[in-house]
Amino acid sequence: MNLFPVLFAVYWSSVLAWYLMASRLCVALSRRHPLLYDTLGRPAVSGRSDLRGDLALMRFLLGRRDRFLGDRRLGKLCGAMRAFLCAYVIFFLALPGLILL
Repeated sequence: MNLFPVLFAVYWSSVLAWYLMASRLCVALSRRHPLLYDTLGRPAVSGRSDLRGDLALMRFLLGRRDRFLGDRRLGKLCGAMRAFLCAYVIFFLALPGLILL
Protein backbone atom coordinates (compact mmCIF):
# COMPACT_ATOMS: atom_id res chain seq x y z
CA MET A 1 0.00 0.00 0.00
CA ASN A 2 1.32 3.40 -0.91
CA LEU A 3 1.15 5.80 2.04
CA PHE A 4 2.20 8.86 0.10
CA PRO A 5 -1.31 10.10 -0.85
CA VAL A 6 -2.54 9.63 2.72
CA LEU A 7 0.46 11.41 4.23
CA PHE A 8 0.16 14.18 1.67
CA ALA A 9 -3.51 14.70 2.58
CA VAL A 10 -2.73 14.63 6.31
CA TYR A 11 0.09 17.13 5.88
CA TRP A 12 -1.92 19.65 3.87
CA SER A 13 -4.97 19.23 6.10
CA SER A 14 -2.83 19.99 9.12
CA VAL A 15 -1.34 23.05 7.40
CA LEU A 16 -4.85 24.32 6.67
CA ALA A 17 -6.02 23.62 10.23
CA TRP A 18 -3.00 25.45 11.68
CA TYR A 19 -3.55 28.40 9.35
CA LEU A 20 -7.19 28.71 10.42
CA MET A 21 -6.39 28.47 14.13
CA ALA A 22 -3.48 30.92 13.87
CA SER A 23 -5.58 33.42 11.96
CA ARG A 24 -8.31 33.18 14.62
CA LEU A 25 -5.66 33.75 17.29
CA CYS A 26 -4.31 36.84 15.52
CA VAL A 27 -7.80 38.28 15.04
CA ALA A 28 -8.73 37.59 18.67
CA LEU A 29 -5.54 39.21 19.93
CA SER A 30 -5.95 42.25 17.71
CA ARG A 31 -9.57 42.81 18.77
CA ARG A 32 -9.61 41.84 22.44
CA HIS A 33 -5.99 42.50 23.48
CA PRO A 34 -4.63 45.22 21.16
CA LEU A 35 -1.73 46.23 23.43
CA LEU A 36 -0.46 42.65 23.59
CA TYR A 37 -0.98 42.33 19.84
CA ASP A 38 1.17 45.41 19.27
CA THR A 39 3.82 44.09 21.69
CA LEU A 40 3.99 40.85 19.71
CA GLY A 41 4.78 42.82 16.57
CA ARG A 42 1.26 42.68 15.08
CA PRO A 43 1.59 39.11 13.79
CA ALA A 44 -0.56 38.17 10.82
CA VAL A 45 -0.85 34.75 9.26
CA SER A 46 -1.65 36.06 5.80
CA GLY A 47 1.93 37.12 5.13
CA ARG A 48 1.72 40.72 6.32
CA SER A 49 3.94 39.88 9.28
CA ASP A 50 7.68 39.46 9.53
CA LEU A 51 9.59 36.60 11.11
CA ARG A 52 9.94 38.44 14.43
CA GLY A 53 6.17 38.70 14.77
CA ASP A 54 5.75 35.01 13.96
CA LEU A 55 8.40 34.01 16.49
CA ALA A 56 6.86 36.28 19.11
CA LEU A 57 3.49 34.63 18.51
CA MET A 58 5.03 31.16 18.91
CA ARG A 59 6.78 32.22 22.12
CA PHE A 60 3.45 33.57 23.38
CA LEU A 61 1.74 30.30 22.50
CA LEU A 62 4.41 27.89 23.78
CA GLY A 63 5.15 30.00 26.85
CA ARG A 64 1.48 29.68 27.85
CA ARG A 65 1.22 33.44 28.29
CA ASP A 66 -2.46 33.32 27.39
CA ARG A 67 -3.31 32.16 30.93
CA PHE A 68 -2.44 35.61 32.30
CA LEU A 69 -5.05 37.33 30.13
CA GLY A 70 -8.14 35.92 31.80
CA ASP A 71 -9.74 35.28 28.40
CA ARG A 72 -11.32 31.81 28.44
CA ARG A 73 -12.03 31.61 24.71
CA LEU A 74 -8.48 32.63 23.88
CA GLY A 75 -7.17 30.13 26.43
CA LYS A 76 -9.14 27.31 24.81
CA LEU A 77 -7.88 28.26 21.37
CA CYS A 78 -4.27 28.44 22.57
CA GLY A 79 -4.64 25.09 24.35
CA ALA A 80 -6.01 23.51 21.19
CA MET A 81 -3.16 24.98 19.17
CA ARG A 82 -0.55 23.63 21.60
CA ALA A 83 -2.16 20.16 21.53
CA PHE A 84 -2.34 20.26 17.74
CA LEU A 85 1.29 21.31 17.46
CA CYS A 86 2.37 18.53 19.81
CA ALA A 87 0.40 15.90 17.85
CA TYR A 88 1.80 17.25 14.59
CA VAL A 89 5.40 17.01 15.80
CA ILE A 90 4.90 13.52 17.25
CA PHE A 91 3.25 12.31 14.05
CA PHE A 92 6.00 13.56 11.79
CA LEU A 93 8.76 12.34 14.10
CA ALA A 94 7.12 8.91 14.03
CA LEU A 95 6.69 9.04 10.25
CA PRO A 96 10.04 7.40 9.38
CA GLY A 97 9.06 4.44 11.56
CA LEU A 98 5.69 4.19 9.82
CA ILE A 99 7.33 4.21 6.41
CA LEU A 100 9.78 1.45 7.36
CA LEU A 101 6.96 -0.89 8.43
